[in-house]
Amino acid sequence: MQRDHQRAYWLEVGGLTLGSVLLFRFGLLGLVFLVPIQLVWIRRGEETGLLASGGFLVGLALFKGFDLIRLRQMAGPGEVSAALLLLDLVFAGGLLLGLFVMNTERLVVPTGDRGTRTLTVAERMLVATGVGLAVYGPTVAIIAATGAAEQVIATQIELLRPLFSATGANSEEIAMLTEVVLRALLSGLLFGYFVLLVGNWWLGVQVAFRSRYSLPAGNPVMARVAGYELTEFTLPHYLVWVLIAGWAGVLASIVYDLGWASYLFWNVAFVTLALYGIQGIAIVWFYLDRRKVRRGTRIGIAVAFVFGLVIPGLQLLIGLGLPGLGVSEIWIDYHRLKGSGEGP
Repeated sequence: MQRDHQRAYWLEVGGLTLGSVLLFRFGLLGLVFLVPIQLVWIRRGEETGLLASGGFLVGLALFKGFDLIRLRQMAGPGEVSAALLLLDLVFAGGLLLGLFVMNTERLVVPTGDRGTRTLTVAERMLVATGVGLAVYGPTVAIIAATGAAEQVIATQIELLRPLFSATGANSEEIAMLTEVVLRALLSGLLFGYFVLLVGNWWLGVQVAFRSRYSLPAGNPVMARVAGYELTEFTLPHYLVWVLIAGWAGVLASIVYDLGWASYLFWNVAFVTLALYGIQGIAIVWFYLDRRKVRRGTRIGIAVAFVFGLVIPGLQLLIGLGLPGLGVSEIWIDYHRLKGSGEGP
């Protein structure tokens, strides 16, 4: 019986880890590659979650090695640096560190009675965003300092040349387009990291608790999120100054050339806007709960929000309306936290 239990354990952990690697490798499915790792955290706890994260990085490194061989065969020996392929490992590693912050029980803060408590969900998001900045900020700086960005553009030109040759685009036009895309990516890199991390974490939690398979007992990670409700999400009041500073920096970057600081301002502005958007959703969900709106109706409203974000007009209304509602709680008491306390 013990041997069967161990076999089932390793099959589950190994299968979810491999599934995560494969999701990362294939197209749009890569947007949810953290979900299997999050399932490991919920089902098996912190030690196994870290084991799965390490296994993912090993598996990804193997795939990247094959990619390096293939690209050098296409572009010629020495034309493609191995450092470029490490970017995927750094990108995935930053997200895995963020997932660690969202789940671990090791991060605590002191309380007034000389005790400690684990971080709230909002605090975890803030710390995880700081981790993302600490990982990706130096990486981008190193790429800029070493001139690797130009090599990235040159490599992409070679890979995309067959695709654009049919349209008659020349090398200058391809290089300009690639550079524009690269600048857009840098302006939203931290924001994209935040959305991917929080989205995968939340989706993994929802899948874990709605799975037909029972969850093993004695896992503090699972116990902490089991009773958490979105309506409990709240941000510290000081964050509004970060929001103001971020958007002030964005306006300044439009008027003046702020160099690499402009990318930081854009990312900070978008991340804080997203955080207050989550708080706005929490307020909406609180009133839906209070009016006992059925689950199916609430899911329909959530889907409408998602589709509204891609429709011109509604995009601006929802993209600014929900964060505005979240910010308004600084001055308006919606009474949603009375007697509930903050979540995990």
